[in-house]
Amino acid sequence: MNFNGLIKGAWSNGIAKKLLILLGLSLIIFVVGVLLGSWVLGEKTLGWKGFLSGYVVFAVLFISVIINVFKNTSESMREGKKHVDVRGHVLVLGAGHQLKSILRVLKGDKRPVVVVSRRDIDGHFVHYKKDYENEEDLLFAGALLADQILVIGEDGPERDSRNLHCIEVLRNITEKAPRDIHCHLLLCEPSSSEILWYLKSPEQSKGHLLVDVFNEYEFMSEQLLVGTDFLPTIREPENERLHVVLIGTGPIAQAVAFEVANICHYPNYSRTNLKTCITFVDEDCEKWVDRLVVSRMGLFRLSKYTYVDANGNKVTHEPETARGDYLDVEWNFVDAYCEADLARNFIAAVAASPKERLVVCICKEDASKAISTLVHLPRAVYDNADIAVYWREANDDIIKRINESGMYGYVRIMGDIDEMKEFVHSKRVERGQRANYVRERHLNPDTRDTEEKMWYRLSEADKTSAIYCANALPLRKRCFEISGDDYLLREAEHRRWMMSMLLMGYRSGPTDERTFTRHDIIPFERLPEDQKTKDSYILENAEYIMNG
Repeated sequence: MNFNGLIKGAWSNGIAKKLLILLGLSLIIFVVGVLLGSWVLGEKTLGWKGFLSGYVVFAVLFISVIINVFKNTSESMREGKKHVDVRGHVLVLGAGHQLKSILRVLKGDKRPVVVVSRRDIDGHFVHYKKDYENEEDLLFAGALLADQILVIGEDGPERDSRNLHCIEVLRNITEKAPRDIHCHLLLCEPSSSEILWYLKSPEQSKGHLLVDVFNEYEFMSEQLLVGTDFLPTIREPENERLHVVLIGTGPIAQAVAFEVANICHYPNYSRTNLKTCITFVDEDCEKWVDRLVVSRMGLFRLSKYTYVDANGNKVTHEPETARGDYLDVEWNFVDAYCEADLARNFIAAVAASPKERLVVCICKEDASKAISTLVHLPRAVYDNADIAVYWREANDDIIKRINESGMYGYVRIMGDIDEMKEFVHSKRVERGQRANYVRERHLNPDTRDTEEKMWYRLSEADKTSAIYCANALPLRKRCFEISGDDYLLREAEHRRWMMSMLLMGYRSGPTDERTFTRHDIIPFERLPEDQKTKDSYILENAEYIMNG
């Protein structure tokens, strides 16, 4: 319970006056109790027995008054009837399933927490039962005085639309804010992020609201893949490639696949032509192929991808010959449920191959199906692969038991357990800011602008590009030898940059920002000589970008 908020709420809403009146009455009752006690006990003067009886009556009444006042204040606040004079608080808008994780993150935070939601919720925070899209309700909740605003919304199909509308309302009211306010916006659907990428002009100039956008599944996958040892280290002399098998389809599988495609560009590709391979395994995968290809036409026109139907028949798409085969990621789609022989044989073959480094991610929304899939993989997977499971349950006890058994290798989790720590205290944004700052300083050495000021002038597409750049550096540091000749590093960075552009919806062609086309999505060797060294400043400042 936020007692500081309750006390402020009581004082600011006239309850304190009632309390003083009640205390005065209690004092009168105390005096009367002393007199009556002395009379009943036959005391001629106000002796200790009379005093004691009066004190007991007073104490009981006083405690009752305090309990009732605070109870009524708490209930009034939770119903949104009473305003609490707080400032410098964390304002959480909506009470989606992420709220519990956010509250765990904020448990040791000294800032007050205010939640605005129509839902009935309990916890150690101030709750206004109001509409988080309503201007008056946001002002009532102290939006102008907040230290940080977290827009998570309510679970449901309209969450992204409502959250985006909330941001527009916040932009309007924060024009009157006394200072800048940092706001983290959570989106669910990948298409919502894509729409923001196509908005070329930044919107930060509309007020003091400094917005950073998070796709729920994208940043969840980043916590598994970025800056951890989950992905394998493959160095230039080795003759292996990474093969990521995603069991399941949908937003989380897409997010993991795209993050792998962005960061996994190994140094041995130039010598061996071994491409990182990403395979989806699921029923009705043909529909998934169509959906994914249509969403990233520029990427898949330049990519090799193979569809394997339920009977084992293969259809392979080769990269467009006019542009060449120069991307270092290829794709497979296996149309089978994971227990089918087709799927099991495919996965077992990859696990047994000496040229494949296997990573398996189970991307099932249903927890029971995820566990069933996890414990029934081919035996070779547990011996030879790194495994992760998408997990949205309240606790991870069953995963701990699986790991303790020693039968299934070591299983990692991506999901709700700690996911919102990154949302509240975002290291990804800080890394992106530093990557952009290095770029801006390279282009304009005389600039005096801060990292933050540069950052909030960017469009969402440019922000995402900077974050993608920073995300790739930890794995690259593990895989590449740092020497005087940085050719391999520059060539790999170009491969990574091309992939990040294609993942964001760009296509190869004459540069035109209106149609999201870039002329420089071409092989590294075909770049002009001055363009081949354009990324050296990123490599020289990699440590600063990663760690500050």
